[in-house]
Amino acid sequence: MHRPLQGKDIHYSLKYMGYMNLFVNRSGKHKIMRLNKTSFLFLVIFIEGYVVLASELLAIRLLVPFVGSGTEIVSIIVSAVLLPLAIGYHMGGTAFKKHYKKRTKSGKSLRSVRRILGRNILIALAVLSFGLSYIFLEWFFLKMVAIGIQNRLLQTAIYCLLFLVGPVYILGQTVPLVSNYFSRRKLSEITGVMLFFSTTGSFFGSVFSTIVLMTYAGVHVTVMLTLALLVVLNLLLARRLASRGSLVCVLLVIVFVGLNGNVVMKAMHIVSDNAYNTVQIGVSRDKQTKTMVLNRSIASRVSKDPNERLHYIAYIEDNFITPLMVESSAPRDILVLGAGGFTLGLYDTNNNYIFVDIDPSLKEVAEAHFLPGELAKNKHFVPASARAFVRSETKKYDLIVIDTYTNMMAIPMETTTQEFLRDTKKLLKENGVVVANILSSPTFSDIFTARYHNTFTSVFPTSTRQIIGTIDPWNHKPPVANAIYSFYNTAHAHEDAIYTDDKNSYSLDR
Repeated sequence: MHRPLQGKDIHYSLKYMGYMNLFVNRSGKHKIMRLNKTSFLFLVIFIEGYVVLASELLAIRLLVPFVGSGTEIVSIIVSAVLLPLAIGYHMGGTAFKKHYKKRTKSGKSLRSVRRILGRNILIALAVLSFGLSYIFLEWFFLKMVAIGIQNRLLQTAIYCLLFLVGPVYILGQTVPLVSNYFSRRKLSEITGVMLFFSTTGSFFGSVFSTIVLMTYAGVHVTVMLTLALLVVLNLLLARRLASRGSLVCVLLVIVFVGLNGNVVMKAMHIVSDNAYNTVQIGVSRDKQTKTMVLNRSIASRVSKDPNERLHYIAYIEDNFITPLMVESSAPRDILVLGAGGFTLGLYDTNNNYIFVDIDPSLKEVAEAHFLPGELAKNKHFVPASARAFVRSETKKYDLIVIDTYTNMMAIPMETTTQEFLRDTKKLLKENGVVVANILSSPTFSDIFTARYHNTFTSVFPTSTRQIIGTIDPWNHKPPVANAIYSFYNTAHAHEDAIYTDDKNSYSLDR
């Protein structure tokens, strides 16, 4: 008969539901193992909570370059965590009981709760080692596109089914499995404590992994540290270090370090991968041109040859900035929402620039790895959300450039709305200009292009739309192109009258 929990000692021989001891060796004899501290069990629960939430947030961040960051994407990932976690809690409550019955009928010896937990952790570690590795996801999403799976929601769902649902489900069994170590008389009392440690772990997994680790160490380091916690937990649960489980654990360490280490990052030309961007810098063979790639999308290019500029950047500079670069003219105030590589107006020393971007490290990364030097004194960086900035800003500008795409497919949802555009419009000086770069269909062949056009023109009714490149009017499913919207805040920019057969003042207006 087991004795109840006393102080910091805990028995591995506590009976489960009156059936038999939790640990039975192969000879069938009872074997009692003691832990020095009951807090070890709470540490197990804390780590489980941390890893689940950190894995969820890492998945959301890692998928941004592949499927974007819209609420529909986030909702799929969150659902793929919450539902398996709930099912894991439920199934974990009866897991040992079912294991006992199954083993009894087959005549096999029982696995201890310790071994079941260790097995679960190894499985979760194996799956997450691939599912949370950027280089593997590059291959995985390319394969999905290659076999014809191009819908972003479907891609996200498949990823979640393969790499999130299983690990979260088995990690969710941790709390109810650990509860078997406590006396039935104290279970109701201890349940609150277990939930406290699980929730606290989730809190730290959410806050510490994003605000601290992703920001200052990088996403790939955050992945390795998160998986390392599972490794430590597995080794602590192991009866002896020299075991098959420990060997598998070491092999998995080699796998996830190999997939996320600095060698791989350098091979992929990744110079930064924080909570907002994965930044890659490509250099031409002649060393004359550098290209900055943000979240798998070309964002900026610098070159000694002006013809190597990105076409849409060249269009904006040649038409809206170059005329303002004459030193004899009064300096103008220019606002750029979405800094990219800070190349817009790079050689303009006459006008005043404010670059706004949500990634606080972007200026430092650009100056260290991309730009020919530090930004000129007439250029200032504000690390902030574009939506929050235009909402609170009071200064007015002569030119506002909206270029907020986070990758080829994704634009922050809050910068597509009528409200955002209205707040932007309030920052325009008289005779000021708004220029927006939007990746869209040249022939309005998708819903987004049509609806964004309606949204933009509802705020800027007399705007123009210029497609960068050639248009095939008969190809109704062309690839997306840069569409440059321009609005001129002139005296008649808000004119909404029309000509009709009944009322036509055309000759007087001309």
